[in-house]
Amino acid sequence: MIRGLLLALALGAATFADDAPSVVSVKAHATPDTTTIGTRVRYEVEVSAPPGMEIMVAQPAERIGDMEIVDFGTEAPSPTKDGRVVFRRWWQLVAWSPGHHLLVSPKVQYRAPGGELADAPTDDVGVTVTSLLERAPQAADIRDIKPPEPIPVDWRPYEWLAGGAIALALLAYAVYFALARRRRVVAAPPPPPPHVVAVAALDALRARALVEKGALKEFYSALSDIVRRYLEDRFGVRAPEMTTEEFLLATSRDGRLAAAHRRLLGDFLVESDLVKFARHVPTIADSERAFTAARRFIDETTPVTREAA
Repeated sequence: MIRGLLLALALGAATFADDAPSVVSVKAHATPDTTTIGTRVRYEVEVSAPPGMEIMVAQPAERIGDMEIVDFGTEAPSPTKDGRVVFRRWWQLVAWSPGHHLLVSPKVQYRAPGGELADAPTDDVGVTVTSLLERAPQAADIRDIKPPEPIPVDWRPYEWLAGGAIALALLAYAVYFALARRRRVVAAPPPPPPHVVAVAALDALRARALVEKGALKEFYSALSDIVRRYLEDRFGVRAPEMTTEEFLLATSRDGRLAAAHRRLLGDFLVESDLVKFARHVPTIADSERAFTAARRFIDETTPVTREAA
């Protein structure tokens, strides 16, 4: 589970009143609560809190319980008649084994303005998954024999002739181009590897001394951009155009990043989002830890060359 995904609940210019209830309630739902293998289940966590309360909900990377995450989303906060704000977050889950599956709700934390971070009580729900074969054990699927397929036309001789003609045309063009060219064009040097570019950018960021100047938000924004550009150049992931949640889900599906690297990167990106979008004020030690985590991620994901091996 990736800790610390910030979900801010703020409605208009409302502030947290002293006489407003301070308890944050969490309620989970699973629809339907009885399903079959491979059928999607909508799992929703509803958080009710006073206006102005800061809410943080942990974001699972791949599974909730033993059910696989195939989609997720967030609904806009909505006020209630009693003056509270309700935030809803949902996941689409799929189970691949029958039985009763317990869905332990993700960790929810809250903090009042000027207060300390506290844990909200969680709400666990269960989903029963059955097998279609168990529902209809006597069912049979007997079909008539299909008629024989017609003998396909062997296009290979024609393909060979077409390929030979294309090869001859390309060869003639190459000979003509080589004879007509009077000078050799010096090939441009290859671009530097992604990790070299990223390390140089980190050194340049360190030289700007943004932390010492108190520009922590600018420091975290630049540090996050360096890591996201490295991810795009190194792994082909459109990280600059993705949110943190979309990126983590994409890398968990295709396996481009190891689990340890996803956790390290998830903690770093979430902390950067807290500073950039949630007015979180980090300490100098926090900024140094974030810089070290970014450098460590780049070093550990740098491809090993034959010379280095």
